[in-house]
Amino acid sequence: MEQWLAKIKTNFLFFLELQLLISIVILPMLIAWGLPISIMSIIGNLIFAQFLTIFIFIAALLFAFNLSGLPSYWIEQSLQFVTHIWHYYLSFGSAQWLVGFSFWMLPISMFFAVAACGLYYVKIPSQKSRLTWLCIFLAATPIIHMIWSNSSNHIIVMQGNQKMHVIESKGKIYAFDCGALGARPSSQSWIEFTLAPTMIKNMGATHLDALILCKSNSRTDQAVQDLTQHIPTKKVMKINYKTT
Repeated sequence: MEQWLAKIKTNFLFFLELQLLISIVILPMLIAWGLPISIMSIIGNLIFAQFLTIFIFIAALLFAFNLSGLPSYWIEQSLQFVTHIWHYYLSFGSAQWLVGFSFWMLPISMFFAVAACGLYYVKIPSQKSRLTWLCIFLAATPIIHMIWSNSSNHIIVMQGNQKMHVIESKGKIYAFDCGALGARPSSQSWIEFTLAPTMIKNMGATHLDALILCKSNSRTDQAVQDLTQHIPTKKVMKINYKTT
């Protein structure tokens, strides 16, 4: 029993060390692309790894039974059961777990990534020491970003010839849409690949405290739904000014 528990502990610590190292190394790439990182990634990977192992095993078993012509009803039911459980856990996912870092954090995150990899070149013998340093590197990034971020910022994001003003003031993020959301029949790609990365690169922002619609048309309501699904928004306000 003790050996079994010791093996579980060893495997868990190895998994934790690997996940911390991966998170630190990929962070510069995420910052360069204007993408956020999830604060639940390590826990999610721990759960996902188990489900993936079970799923692949059952799927391989199902393939073997079908190939040999043997009855596979209970294997199919087991695979569906595992899939339903996995979808159930996925339903708890939230965009609130995402954290973004401004582009000026790129060289700092690269330094931490190199330092983390350097731990294995100097061959630190103690796993506890490696885990401690990896935790310090990972925690230092948001702390530095929080301390040295600008308290006020203003960016303009264009879609066609229409604008959206995004303003950061005293830790609050406000977006004033001057027609950008309704500029095209579908604004979802603009929201995901232009607006969200621009906000992250310039402000490290992954949410909006308020969205103010200064100019709207028949496409704006659907665009607002797309925006709130991708970027958590606490409040949406509309100024009574419409265009066709």
